[in-house]
Amino acid sequence: MRFTLVIVLPFLLTGCGTMTGSAATNASACSVWQPISWSLRDTDRTITEVKVSNARREAFCKGSR
Repeated sequence: MRFTLVIVLPFLLTGCGTMTGSAATNASACSVWQPISWSLRDTDRTITEVKVSNARREAFCKGSR
């Protein structure tokens, strides 16, 4: 019986938690997720990956400005 209580109790307590609003999360993520720059010595693949990452950041952070 005690073992069952120990297993079930954490699942019951998770219902008491609160969720943070996504706008606050986006704003804090965008404040630390800065655009990346590349060097002329980088490969074409690295430059492409940097541009993709920057585009993702721009799309993600667009609504939190």
